[in-house]
Amino acid sequence: MPIEVKMAKLSPTMESGQMVRWLVKVGDKVQEGQTLAEVQTDKAIMPMESFDEGVVAVLDVKEGDDIQLGQRVMVLATKGESVEEVASKYGGSKAPAAPPAKSEAASAPANVEASSPPAAPAKLEAAPAGSNGHSSAVAPATTGHDAPGRAGERVKSTPLARKIAAAANLDLSLVPPSGPGGRVIRRDVEEFLSQGGATRARGAARVAVPGASSSAALAVPSIERIPLSRIRATIAKRMGQAKREAPDIHLVIDVQLDAVLTLREKLNKQLEAEKIKLSVNDFVTKAVAMALRRHPEMNAHFTEEAILRHAAVNIGIAVALDQGLIVPVLKNADQLGLKEIRQGTEALATAARTGKLTPDQLSGGTFTISNLGMFGIKQFDAILNLPEVGILAVGAAEKRPVIQGNQLTIGTLMTLTLTADHRALDGADAARFLQTLKGFLDDPATMLL
Repeated sequence: MPIEVKMAKLSPTMESGQMVRWLVKVGDKVQEGQTLAEVQTDKAIMPMESFDEGVVAVLDVKEGDDIQLGQRVMVLATKGESVEEVASKYGGSKAPAAPPAKSEAASAPANVEASSPPAAPAKLEAAPAGSNGHSSAVAPATTGHDAPGRAGERVKSTPLARKIAAAANLDLSLVPPSGPGGRVIRRDVEEFLSQGGATRARGAARVAVPGASSSAALAVPSIERIPLSRIRATIAKRMGQAKREAPDIHLVIDVQLDAVLTLREKLNKQLEAEKIKLSVNDFVTKAVAMALRRHPEMNAHFTEEAILRHAAVNIGIAVALDQGLIVPVLKNADQLGLKEIRQGTEALATAARTGKLTPDQLSGGTFTISNLGMFGIKQFDAILNLPEVGILAVGAAEKRPVIQGNQLTIGTLMTLTLTADHRALDGADAARFLQTLKGFLDDPATMLL
């Protein structure tokens, strides 16, 4: 019996995904545990593995398509079954493993006749001026399935495609269609805009001004529309939620790093043979882990029913990617030495940048550290990573005047800013945590006690 492969939950907070790349094609034999595809979730690009064996008969989605949880993405023919018969029974929508670049019509489903490429853009007539006094090169969306095109033609399009085009002031007749029956679909509009189509469309469109010669025609102003990636959309949702729901408090403290830098230099010499180089952030992570162990009220999650204090100290390390911020988790950080912390954070950062983080590495965090010191940022406020009740913002280490005794000297200082959820703890609780953290970093030998 054919096996329908459906979209499973690849991360704890995943609600939907986007097909990034198929790693198999129709006719390929797959084994249990084999990676079938790469899917963009709200966290990262995750591998989608097979739980069964069989031969690929149908690929239901193309690269770039959005996928809902539970949606069928492929069908496997099992032993003794004909791939052709299974494909015929299940629709035969065989998505190509890699759609040809810039060939929109070729990406139409195999059982649908692809439409011919649209003709070159015709000169656009000026539309009546709206209430804002400006003319538009795009007619308003209609309630039917088509949108007005060139010379009174109707451009077949989906409602969402028309909505996006209207927001970008884009003439749909300029967009190559790839949908069933030659329809322009949402992905066509987004790809056209992302490839600079918005600028080309507006550059080709001239708005006639009553009483003025054609040489005085005004070019329609252009904008760049950048569709939200899943990571960016998730960041927007979660950060907005944190600022709306959590009454946060911010406490700032300076720590002197001279003792840390001296110890770091000594330990790095001992670790040269292992090619391990400790960073200041490793000492900060170690100090935070030790401080969380002493202050369990900071190592917690807030829920509407209760405050959940965690026995395990799992520290999220914020990593900046081109797509957005991601927070892999260093598990049981309070039980790790400095060398293990360095190795663990390096492994997480590498996996994040190569899109190879596992769901386990992206879940279970109890506290987060965000470091912008490498950019020369002295101090900043980080936004809570709910449901965690605390996040530490780490600034740059820099030389500053320091008074020791009655003497003015120069020391290396760093500014730390703690953001805490006032629903779960009070300012005094957060202050005591920062005092302990400062003590560990001012004198790192105390972390051994």
